[in-house]
Amino acid sequence: MKLPFPREIPRRAAAVVVALALIASVVAGREERSSDPQVAPEPAPAPAVNGATPQVNLPDLDLEKLNRSVKNNRITDLFASKAAAPLPPPIAVVMAPPPPPPPAPPSAPPLPFRYFGKWIDGDRTVVFLWNNSEGHSVAAGDTLEGTYRIEAITDSSVDFVYLPLGSKQTLPISKPE
Repeated sequence: MKLPFPREIPRRAAAVVVALALIASVVAGREERSSDPQVAPEPAPAPAVNGATPQVNLPDLDLEKLNRSVKNNRITDLFASKAAAPLPPPIAVVMAPPPPPPPAPPSAPPLPFRYFGKWIDGDRTVVFLWNNSEGHSVAAGDTLEGTYRIEAITDSSVDFVYLPLGSKQTLPISKPE
């Protein structure tokens, strides 16, 4: 049987309403009766079953058992925290700084020479270099100022070896126009 409602009611909502109504009726039935004369009298006690007499007066509830115990004029809190002494502050761990990075490997200083010119005599090529106020004429295999050795001379560059480190360096030269 479907009841006519102006709109559709979800089943869960209807179930909640019915449950609340049942709970309200149970709670209303347990309320204390008033001594008002207009209220209906209490029903008569039930007849005895199997020869036993029904218990008319039930013992009252001892309300003193529900009171909290009082110690030193203070009510004991059942939900109070029972934590132990506070923990000591944490120990600070000091980390050593990371080691510094290793130093960069040594490198040769920039070439102090500028190309000034070139002279070719058969198989031998001589290059003219300028350093500050000094001019030098060198060929392949020569040592210059005790720190540079001329490795090779090509049409586009002069190759040096920096003797203290053994590193190679190149000085580009321009072709004559």
